[in-house]
Amino acid sequence: MIEDAELLRRYAEEKSEAAFADLVQRHVNFVYACALRRVGGDAHLAEDVTQHVFTALARAAAALATREVLSGWLYTTARNASAQVVRGERRRQARETEAQLMNELSSSSAGDAEWEKLRPVLDDALDRLSDDDRQAVFLRFFEGKSFADVGAKLRLNENTARMRVDRALDKLHAALARRGVNSTTAALGIALANQAAATAPAGLAASVTGAAMASAAVSGTTGALVAFLTVSKIKVGIVSAIVVAVIVTGVVELRANRELRAEISAL
Repeated sequence: MIEDAELLRRYAEEKSEAAFADLVQRHVNFVYACALRRVGGDAHLAEDVTQHVFTALARAAAALATREVLSGWLYTTARNASAQVVRGERRRQARETEAQLMNELSSSSAGDAEWEKLRPVLDDALDRLSDDDRQAVFLRFFEGKSFADVGAKLRLNENTARMRVDRALDKLHAALARRGVNSTTAALGIALANQAAATAPAGLAASVTGAAMASAAVSGTTGALVAFLTVSKIKVGIVSAIVVAVIVTGVVELRANRELRAEISAL
């Protein structure tokens, strides 16, 4: 039987599809079994992991051609791939659950009723959050950012951003509960996402833009004028100083000349 290292070498150097097919056939049951145990018996996820492992093997064939034993590398790669797939599946299920809950609440009057209780005390509760927690709430619920986008804004990875948002929402929920607003954190998050950002009147953006730009232009002109006057004052001051210096110098020289002529006459 041809050794694994030789099959890898043939694939890496000769692009031998037959050699790689022999490798897969030889180890596919081992990899699939490892994956199946780690993904909780989900056959579809185990197939995804198996595909990932052998794709990685094909890419790393040249580097692995010197290995005498390949099973250790296959096991480690299957373990890492399984963990990644499981995390992705959990995130997908969480997104589906969240979307379903949002649809259920937004399609009824429950969200509006929740908002009516939340609106009078929301800002006071937000004020009591730390800056980091408040930013996480704003990005996630007020701006509708994904957890990946929240993490990018706050320089966190996606999982850490998710935990930051959950922690902030728990604190906000506790603060609101002390003010008589009793709801689940899920309902609170949905109420924030659906109602927190009011829609500005039509045309307000255009008028605000024009006014802001006009004000900035006036401020810039005023600043330039002040700067000009300041520079002018400095220049006037310098000229005045030079004139005074010339006059003083002339007076001193005239006095010296008079004293010198008097000495000459005496001699």
